[in-house]
Amino acid sequence: MKRVLILAMALLLGVALVACGTTESTQPPADEPTHVFAFRGVEIVMGAHPDTVLLALGPALDEMRQPNCAIDGEDVSLRFPGMLLEFTYPADGSAPFIGVVRLMDDSVATPEGLYIGASADMVAQLYGQYDREVNGFYYFYQGRSALEIAVEDGVVVQITYQFLFLD
Repeated sequence: MKRVLILAMALLLGVALVACGTTESTQPPADEPTHVFAFRGVEIVMGAHPDTVLLALGPALDEMRQPNCAIDGEDVSLRFPGMLLEFTYPADGSAPFIGVVRLMDDSVATPEGLYIGASADMVAQLYGQYDREVNGFYYFYQGRSALEIAVEDGVVVQITYQFLFLD
């Protein structure tokens, strides 16, 4: 049990570190809709206010809070079976927003059917040409969000939706 808790905390810390990465100046325009992920029949729209989603999903398995390193505010990470949801409360009092959704295992899939452990060929079949690739991370942009898919040895090892902070 202790090992499971340590692993879960390490994964949450990894999400926090990824969220603190820098954004590219070549980000997509803000006038397009963002990615939508569906979990337990609940639509999770990147950049949207989290209240409706949180009510629909019910209690999380666990919660972690930490300062947001991109803006002045606090990130809240909630772990659900197979998925991690992160949202941000800006310190200036503006509306909170959903910032990250990360699929944690093969029990959850994208709306298109991609899951952890799928083949790299399946990524191309479902999503077509990527917008950007960096060291095995494939980025598919939509408005102010990105779907990030990491592939190692021809297998999907990470699937993350991210809300993008624009300059």
